[in-house]
Amino acid sequence: MKIRLNILKKVSPVVVTGLILTVVCLFLYISGSLFIQAISNYAYDAFMRAVHTQPQSGRVVIVDIDDESLSKPEIGQWPWPRYLVAEMTKKILDAGASVVAFDIVFSEKDRTSPSMIRTNMNRYFNLDVGLSGIPENLLDYDLLFADVLKRGKTILGCAMVPAKEALPEIDKSIDPTFRKHYWLKGKSKISPDQYLMQSKGLTMSILPLLNSSRSAFFNATVDNDNIVRSNPLVWGYGSTKDFNSRVYPSLALEALRQDMNVDKCIIEYDDYGVTQIKLKDILIPADRYGRMIVNFRTVNKNPKTGFNSSFPVYQAWEILSGKLSSSELSNKIVFVGTSAIGLKDRRAIPLTQDFSGVEVHATIVDNILTGDILYLPNWMDGVHSIAIVLMGLFLTIFISRGKSWLSFIVSAAIILAMVKLSLVLFGQYHIVFVPVWMILSVMIIYPTLTMIRFWQEELQKKRVRDMFGTMVSEKVLHFLENNPGSFSLSGQKKEATMFFSDIAGFTTISESLTPEKLSTLLNRYLSPMTHIIMNRNGYVDKYEGDLIMAEWGVPYTMHDHAMQACLSAIEQQEKLAELRPILKKEFGHEIFVRMGLNSGSVTAGNMGSDRRFQYTVMGDAVNQAARFEPANKEYGTLIIIGETTYNEAKDAIEARLLDKMVVKGKTKPIGIYELIGRKGGITPERMKILELYQQALRLHWERRWDEAIGLLEDALKLDQGDTPSVKLLARIQKYKEEPPHEGWTGEYMQTRKD
Repeated sequence: MKIRLNILKKVSPVVVTGLILTVVCLFLYISGSLFIQAISNYAYDAFMRAVHTQPQSGRVVIVDIDDESLSKPEIGQWPWPRYLVAEMTKKILDAGASVVAFDIVFSEKDRTSPSMIRTNMNRYFNLDVGLSGIPENLLDYDLLFADVLKRGKTILGCAMVPAKEALPEIDKSIDPTFRKHYWLKGKSKISPDQYLMQSKGLTMSILPLLNSSRSAFFNATVDNDNIVRSNPLVWGYGSTKDFNSRVYPSLALEALRQDMNVDKCIIEYDDYGVTQIKLKDILIPADRYGRMIVNFRTVNKNPKTGFNSSFPVYQAWEILSGKLSSSELSNKIVFVGTSAIGLKDRRAIPLTQDFSGVEVHATIVDNILTGDILYLPNWMDGVHSIAIVLMGLFLTIFISRGKSWLSFIVSAAIILAMVKLSLVLFGQYHIVFVPVWMILSVMIIYPTLTMIRFWQEELQKKRVRDMFGTMVSEKVLHFLENNPGSFSLSGQKKEATMFFSDIAGFTTISESLTPEKLSTLLNRYLSPMTHIIMNRNGYVDKYEGDLIMAEWGVPYTMHDHAMQACLSAIEQQEKLAELRPILKKEFGHEIFVRMGLNSGSVTAGNMGSDRRFQYTVMGDAVNQAARFEPANKEYGTLIIIGETTYNEAKDAIEARLLDKMVVKGKTKPIGIYELIGRKGGITPERMKILELYQQALRLHWERRWDEAIGLLEDALKLDQGDTPSVKLLARIQKYKEEPPHEGWTGEYMQTRKD
């Protein structure tokens, strides 16, 4: 349990929150939401308005029983006598129409028929009215209409009464003329009636008309906002368990079946519902409920009717008056419907709030004929779920690691990409992909994680400032606050230059001063030294009494860390030269400070216990720098630097090769240099002394003692106070009397660590 808690502590709050939000978004998507569905519908409508096209097939026309037709005195109000409907139908068929589909149900007998008038006169007035002179075929207008319907391919509308589940038995008396043209085919663990739209009753045309035509439902389904976006192609009536169910087609599907002379239409399904409807060689994609998403066409205001329309519309009175050319209807699928306001067949679609219901059926036929049906696969829910998870994970990782401005750009790009992808899928591939939930997920995850990231960075900045505020310059501190990822508090390999300094004879000084004066002296000394270090972007690691430990290259990465460290050491010695007489006068002691610098690879990070720790460095390079500082005693120098430091900073400094020294605890010799000043900052005489010393040093490595002694004596003639020359001369004279062992290569063994 403790291990698990430790792991959780190490996980970023941004990552944890991002994972939680991703799960929440996925749960909300799966559970569904009316509010989100409303947004999704709105987005779908926007996409539809962006990609809709003109009618494509050229096969669909509409005959409209409009207000103008009803206002004609010779025609009259609805319902018309069936002989008028028969006459209109006859003219349409005679003009060569392939199919005539009525978006109308003729559920009652025509009461204007002579036979019905005679019956009613006898029933209500007890009068036996004669019908002499009227031909037999005109006594019943329903029979007249039925006779016309037989002349071609015609379809009468019917209305389905929705049911929540399939009826166990079928009332065959409702439609005794039913003929089975639509067959269910597939393999599923559940019965198709569990997802196929079901009816508990039908409103059919009267029997004489049914015997002369076919029936298809004209129901249009609306979403929660009363807008038609999809429409069922098939509707079940009765249970499929005993295979006695009836499947009724939509007006559009039946019109196509008759137009193509197809006797058998297959409705394919699987475990998830209806997959597609096969009409000869045409495969019609459908959702699991047998609905087709309607790819609505461009809507224009019809100058004749004054209503919105997508297809050629001919007024009913034009057909009856014979003013329409037969070529306008030849080989067309003709839908007869009404836009008359009083008949209330008006619908809202994504493109307009005022659309004739018959146009929905016409649009479906045009979609199927041209093959640009909009398709919502059953697996799209899975795609949405996977997309939400992947996008949530991607954003979580990106926001937790990336820069805030870049995260904003990426989040905006994701939203734009989703919109673009949706438009492409809509327009080119006719696949319905409405990325509302993905976009909402971005809009939920991005601001939340960004806020947490900002809060986390503020805490990180405070932590950095608390840790480094008094140890680095404002420039470095500002960088660390704004780039917390540029260093690691848990430890990392870094290239750095380490600096150690110590006051010579500090023990003696401390013994001669009171604690108050000693504290004042240290503050007077440490303050300017610290400022110099920080001004050179160094990190003051620690103070131990009079000792200063500092680094360049950590925690702030620097490519010139060696040069900056060397220049800082030179500037500190220059500052000490100014302070020395002042401190001598005030405290009675001259202050000389020995310094050691070395460059190399170190481990940098928080070191210590889980309750108390400090950012510092560890490694051999650190230990060597610590050894160089006391080595100054043995050479009479103030600043010793390692060979690596010299090689990296030599273009900016003047230094002399001091020795090959084996530091305490090591066996391999390393080159050490005395740091003297800035490049070009020493006199020619001083440069001559350095050259003589270095020549003598190399000669003594070759055991050429006398030659080395001669060079050192020449150097001391120029400056008797050059302590390194004095020290080396004494060592060579000793070697001359007691030569080193045979394996000696010039190295000098450090005898003390402090």
